[in-house]
Amino acid sequence: MSYVTKLSSFVSLQIKRNKFTRMFYAVYHNENRGLFYVKLDENSRAVLQYKAQGKVLDMQVISVPYRYRGRGIARLLTETAFTYVIVNYLYMYLTCEYMQKYYLAIKNPDLEEYIVGPPHILEGPDSEPLDPDIIYELPDPEDFLIYFS
Repeated sequence: MSYVTKLSSFVSLQIKRNKFTRMFYAVYHNENRGLFYVKLDENSRAVLQYKAQGKVLDMQVISVPYRYRGRGIARLLTETAFTYVIVNYLYMYLTCEYMQKYYLAIKNPDLEEYIVGPPHILEGPDSEPLDPDIIYELPDPEDFLIYFS
């Protein structure tokens, strides 16, 4: 399967899930500062911070102001970062707990090749390929518990 096909099937499934969030918010990227962000109002932003180390992006933390939580903004930032990594042939180390949960919720063989850590995320059962013809809602990442050993 080509990278374009992988990306289009992944993105189309995600767009269907978050079509309303995507209509109201645009994600911006500041490569120099290692940020993906959404402007929420004049004084507020939701931010995903990362550190680039060669071809590996260490996804560190997502911060969404309290009054904007529950609107799918963290998911939008996460999906944008995943798409950015796929399109640019990069890799991700998921330090951010929310991103770890999201990855476990949507884990599939096409995405697995872009994730390089942490080790507890890489272990576990084999994943199923995403079927772009199925429009079921993805599980909420908050439904997954992550245990550190």
